[in-house]
Amino acid sequence: MSSNSARSSAAAAAWIIGGAGLILALILAGCAREAPEVREARKAAHDYLRAVARRDVKEIGERSTCLTSTTSFTGGHVLRVDPPRGIRMAALDSLVRASIYTQHSADSAWARANEATADSLFRRARVLSYQASVYRNAARAVPASAPGAVVGRDTVLETRTIRVRVRYAGPLVGPRPVDKEEILRMLRVPGGRWIVFSMFLVSEDPAPEMI
Repeated sequence: MSSNSARSSAAAAAWIIGGAGLILALILAGCAREAPEVREARKAAHDYLRAVARRDVKEIGERSTCLTSTTSFTGGHVLRVDPPRGIRMAALDSLVRASIYTQHSADSAWARANEATADSLFRRARVLSYQASVYRNAARAVPASAPGAVVGRDTVLETRTIRVRVRYAGPLVGPRPVDKEEILRMLRVPGGRWIVFSMFLVSEDPAPEMI
């Protein structure tokens, strides 16, 4: 090998190593900028997704109050952690009661629907059913977040919305894996741990209020 070729190879190697070092530095800088409470929420979501991928029923039950199918679920990662929201326990209880009434009213309207309105009323009933389920699961997440803790009506609960990408693969999916974006919601009481209470495909998310 000529001296010029050797110098060119060394320069190329140095450029590659330097580029890799820069990328690593940028990644570490991004992690350093993330606030501790955001990292904590991100880790809680990651641990839940890992439990679902492993089909660890015990851990799933400890980390969530919602039903999530593990069929064909092979993994997922967090795309975005949204800012926290606060809601008083009394307000959450009110949402649970109101959503049950609203759901029953929507179901009754759908049952009386004619051919022209059946589809739209069914879609509305389904969304309201999803919302009612989300509120109930959020209320159930309160004691799961801090077992034995006294949570009063004025206690402020913290919630987070997490955007995740999950992968499905296997015979039921087809020859190639399928990635889908979903919205995951978590709640915790002061001093408690994060509990997942909702997980929907982006297109099916019922967009509950206040949480």
